[in-house]
Amino acid sequence: MLTKTRNSCLLAVILVITPHGPAWAQSQIGTRASGMAGAFVAVADDATAVYWNPAGVASGALISAVVDYGRGEDPPHPPQTTVPQKDTAVFVGLSATAIGVAYYRFGTYGARNLEPAVTAAPSREEVRRSVHAVSPSTLGVSLVQSLTDHLVVGATPKFMHGGSSNTFDVDAGVMLTANRFHVGLVARNLTTPSFDTTEGDAATELGREVRLGGAWGSGWSGMSRVIVAVDGDLMSRVTPAGDRRDVAAGIETWWLSQRVGLRGGVRRSTIGDSRSAVSAGFSAGFTAGMLLEGHVTLGQSDERSWSIGARVGF
Repeated sequence: MLTKTRNSCLLAVILVITPHGPAWAQSQIGTRASGMAGAFVAVADDATAVYWNPAGVASGALISAVVDYGRGEDPPHPPQTTVPQKDTAVFVGLSATAIGVAYYRFGTYGARNLEPAVTAAPSREEVRRSVHAVSPSTLGVSLVQSLTDHLVVGATPKFMHGGSSNTFDVDAGVMLTANRFHVGLVARNLTTPSFDTTEGDAATELGREVRLGGAWGSGWSGMSRVIVAVDGDLMSRVTPAGDRRDVAAGIETWWLSQRVGLRGGVRRSTIGDSRSAVSAGFSAGFTAGMLLEGHVTLGQSDERSWSIGARVGF
């Protein structure tokens, strides 16, 4: 009886850390967004809007093309491992006025529900989760619609391949503009896609993600010389280090007739360990519309990353 009482008082959710393949805890898409520490939902004015906020496709350049490649580190698993694993993030995208198309792949984490840990009354039954890493390949097409002069909505139906399975999912976004201010909202993984593995285990399911952002730009619409942005997750996400819900702030500045861009940002989780990280990035080109870009993020081992890319917009 004493054992049963103790078991019934345990946490309702137990995280079993069993990574499957390499991935890093805070994967980011896009060199520019990563340089601002992920504070990009209300900026999203290039082809990476297909991921960051589909509604942002309408607020960017007439035509934007982005190619990015990045690497991130995963902390050693198991603890005695001395060489960190690596994960890659790849993005190739094109946007034009009211449509965007992109292929991307990056590491993220999903959960598998296992058998109940305690057989008791349903209201007291514990549910165990196994946290697994997945790196799904995604092909998305963003479509946008202006509802008013200041409000745009967008959606990204996407085909995803991960593990041994294919699935379809959809992201949705909203962008509200008022003079120099933008407010963005994005919801990802709306169908909570799941992926089978070759090992025949239970499917790994990606949870929904909802993120809200605000930004101020000195020269919207068009290229702002200064952009200041703040983002925050509205829902927590699973990682092997525990659930996290991030807040991020970033700044971007442009110089020399928009041929040189500098950016920086910070982020941390508002639940569990803070897992703070600091990012910096740059853009450089012979013309304002053709740029080479890079970024680096520093922090704990699984927060570190770097990326390089090229962006064209006109």
